[in-house]
Amino acid sequence: MPDTPESAKMSSKNQSIKKRKLEEQVAISVLFLGGLLSVGIVLAIFSFVFTESLPLVTDPDQRNEMSLYHDTENEDEFARTASVFQTLDNMLGQIMWQPVSEQPLFSLWPLMAGTLKITLVAVVEGSIISFLTALAIAFYLPKKLRYAVKVITELLAGMPTVVLGFLGLIFFATYMQEITGTTFRLNAFLAGTMLSLTVIPIMTTLFEDIYSSYPKEQIHAAKCCGLFDYQIITSIIIPATYGKVFAAALLGFGRSFGETMIVLMCSGNAAIFNMDFAAGARTFAATIGAEMGEVIVGDTHYSMLFLLGLILIVTTFVINYASQKLIRRWTYA
Repeated sequence: MPDTPESAKMSSKNQSIKKRKLEEQVAISVLFLGGLLSVGIVLAIFSFVFTESLPLVTDPDQRNEMSLYHDTENEDEFARTASVFQTLDNMLGQIMWQPVSEQPLFSLWPLMAGTLKITLVAVVEGSIISFLTALAIAFYLPKKLRYAVKVITELLAGMPTVVLGFLGLIFFATYMQEITGTTFRLNAFLAGTMLSLTVIPIMTTLFEDIYSSYPKEQIHAAKCCGLFDYQIITSIIIPATYGKVFAAALLGFGRSFGETMIVLMCSGNAAIFNMDFAAGARTFAATIGAEMGEVIVGDTHYSMLFLLGLILIVTTFVINYASQKLIRRWTYA
């Protein structure tokens, strides 16, 4: 019995549905494999860094070298029994980072202080500029100018950090020293200021999305009550969105925490434990960038640099996770 036009049409429709389902399954599989690959790469990086830093705990020779107190009469026995606490004593019980001295010193305190100083300057300056820029884009600028500001922000996001570091080293360092009268031309404040240029695009975009997505009905209701724009912004929008803004600032903190080139070129690279923003500083990331090319693979200094990398990975993960949780938690009232 020949197929009727209706049955042929139904068969063609079924084939089309099967084809679309097959295409959908292929797309889902590709996306799943892509996500799985991304997770696998992150886990592989973490595993490698963790494994390379593990000898600081498991290798008796490295624990012996890390110890600040040696028994010269029983050196072999001391090396065998050197404990993890002696390694921790070197990292946290003194304040010197001198990896190539007769007694290697690997204190984390100078690097913690330098990282905190530079990151704090970058986040504070970047947050203020991004906050004002986002408000202007969301509420004040005309459409054409708003587009121009967004384009400039995107260009800044794509600028290589080595270029920003070079500008800070050659140009801004001299002028900032003349203006502020600081003793050191390269210091934590300069590095933080240049580093803020890398977090401004991220935070500006996040802040602008937060303000632009605020319910328009509430804005119109406030205007109907006779409030001016600046009153709506300061009395309603900012208080209602401060939680998400804080979470977005945490993402900027995570972005600046592991930056290397700008800090390496503008901070002075002085591993000194102080909270003087006008003095030189050194961060975890800059230490890895400056010293990894000079170490012997497998020695204590090598393992210590991988421990710094492990600290960076864990800290960045915690900051990003916390910011995402806060963004989901703080919703509009």
